[in-house]
Amino acid sequence: MVQSAGNFKSRVLTSVVVAIACAFLPFCYKAPTSSSGGTTTNGLPPSGVRFRAFVSQDISTSTSTAGLDIVDARLDKLVRAPGVAAGNAPTIMKVAGNHKFTLVFDSALNAVNVVDNHAENTVGRVTLPGPTESMALPDDASVAFVAVPTAIVAGQPVGAVEMLNLTNFSLEPPIPVAAARFIVLSPDATRLLAFSSNQNQVTLINLSNIGTSTTPNWVVNGSPVPVTGAGLDNPVWAVFTSDSKTAFVLSCGPECGGTTAGVSVIDFSGTTPTLGATVPVPSATFGALFGSTLYVAGSAPTPVGTNSCAPTSTAATSCGQLGLVDTASLSLLKTLTITDGYHDRMGVTSDNQVFVGSHGCTNINIANGEQRGCLSIFNSAQNSMTIGTDLGDVTGIQPVTGRTEVYVVENGELRIWDTTTDKLLTPDKQINIVGQAIDVKIPD
Repeated sequence: MVQSAGNFKSRVLTSVVVAIACAFLPFCYKAPTSSSGGTTTNGLPPSGVRFRAFVSQDISTSTSTAGLDIVDARLDKLVRAPGVAAGNAPTIMKVAGNHKFTLVFDSALNAVNVVDNHAENTVGRVTLPGPTESMALPDDASVAFVAVPTAIVAGQPVGAVEMLNLTNFSLEPPIPVAAARFIVLSPDATRLLAFSSNQNQVTLINLSNIGTSTTPNWVVNGSPVPVTGAGLDNPVWAVFTSDSKTAFVLSCGPECGGTTAGVSVIDFSGTTPTLGATVPVPSATFGALFGSTLYVAGSAPTPVGTNSCAPTSTAATSCGQLGLVDTASLSLLKTLTITDGYHDRMGVTSDNQVFVGSHGCTNINIANGEQRGCLSIFNSAQNSMTIGTDLGDVTGIQPVTGRTEVYVVENGELRIWDTTTDKLLTPDKQINIVGQAIDVKIPD
């Protein structure tokens, strides 16, 4: 089945001076070509902010409106609330590599809103056949892919990866993958890995651009290819190397009803994918690669009456694990105790601080005593672990480029962490988001 999408012209730098300046300034605004106008006279977006964060907020009340709040990420200042209309209940977001679009899932309408980052408005909407919790798109932002586990596909089991045409904002024919829940796209956008619930396999979707870099035309090559073999035990996520030739697949194991959690290597350098060795780890639902170290988070179930937090000093009796895997030697270097819950958020800063978030964790709130929620912070330089004091689920993590800060959305609030101290900024420096914050992304 061949499916194509429309084209977008690549961004053009308007000045050599601007190009040189932006190479040295971490938050120099790089304005993409806007398809809908809306720029100010000085070339800035309508908000007038050069370096922004979008915060999705999904509640409309008499005092707040659902949408994307715009934060000045240089000054940690709320500029517009909302700054962008993005459906009735905007939740998870995905930013294109060329910064042209941000995809925003509207959980009220099961629709993906396409936000033009420079114009700061929604330029298109694609209604999905069901809800999603995973989106991906190539750097050129010409198409997008969305996992929809409840999609109906004629003659196939329920579930599909939907391909979105971002030229005319429509659905291409679905790519059948039974119960597809999560997807991970390789950096070169030639391989899309799909993960389904309660299956011991990874589904490979091969992609290619039969157009050009300025006129992309992405197509699906053949039918989805199941990758199976020893070591895959309820795989749920993967992390690619920068050259797209290797993927480290995370098997959830016991946490997802299986037997053994692990990290398995898939080699794509040949004509067919090759499943290689598996490194056993305590648990694995999400991960991130920094240099040759793969950080893997999860919560291995423990027998009733067992304290999985021991010997950590905490009132909690259930904890998760952060495993550090050396990808060169394929060995587990160490395991650290973190909060429990299902881990599906992670951010690694330029100074190698690892922020790990989960939902459904054990919250501890003792009067005049310990308070802890679903955020864990590993400081690799000091080999120390900090557990966030905020209660509630972590739904968004975004390191702030060029600054020693990380934006975290926890329990519906946007919180700012200082990576030099692993502490929250003082209350007077925090940003008040009215309503229910869900996700945070930097589109610049």
